[in-house]
Amino acid sequence: MSTSFRQQEDLLQLSSTLSKMLKQKFGKGPESCFVTNHSDGLTVYIRNFITPAEEVLIESNQMNLAYNFRHAVIERVFKEFSKEVVTTLGLTLTHYYNDWDYHNNTGIMLLKDVSREGFPEMASYSRLKSKLLEKISYISAELHKVPSDIRVIKLNQNMYAVECQETLLHIEKVLYKKNCMEILQERSREIKQSYINKRALFTEVFGRGVEAVFMTWDYENNCNYIFFYLQP
Repeated sequence: MSTSFRQQEDLLQLSSTLSKMLKQKFGKGPESCFVTNHSDGLTVYIRNFITPAEEVLIESNQMNLAYNFRHAVIERVFKEFSKEVVTTLGLTLTHYYNDWDYHNNTGIMLLKDVSREGFPEMASYSRLKSKLLEKISYISAELHKVPSDIRVIKLNQNMYAVECQETLLHIEKVLYKKNCMEILQERSREIKQSYINKRALFTEVFGRGVEAVFMTWDYENNCNYIFFYLQP
């Protein structure tokens, strides 16, 4: 059995394990859960995973409560799931980040070992990186700091991840130190919505329609991650 095949089997096993853990903790499992690995961790794409309790909160426009509820449960899941990842892949995960699109009922989880180097880049991405940096800088200039640099990785045939360095304003650093996470959550959603509203710009970059945009922030290390899920 080839190494790549064994690894794919391991990732399928982890996808199944995570789905079961989510169902156990939330009382409802996702329709699909797809795990992808990269040099410093795993990325998980999840479809159709809104619980009845969250539906009530969302319909009542209590988005912070919905996010906080999910964050608290996901934190428990991460602690259990990270042990499975060590056993299966020998990869130690120390941090996790997540974002959810309740409108499309999809989500993304980024599970990382921050002691490792970030997303690896391929030389063939240089032109794509240049175009992405141009569009991201254009949007960022209106909303937050223009990133000092970006890294791009193709996670699979439908998803690209972009790691943006040094994107926090001074006020955001202060809010993080004061643990004002609800304010930062609201701001993050506003920024992400601007990317969603301007996703036609990224259709030009990728040459394919952008079905979903996810955004998550690493406030401790002053960077954020943007995920573009492309239409098949």
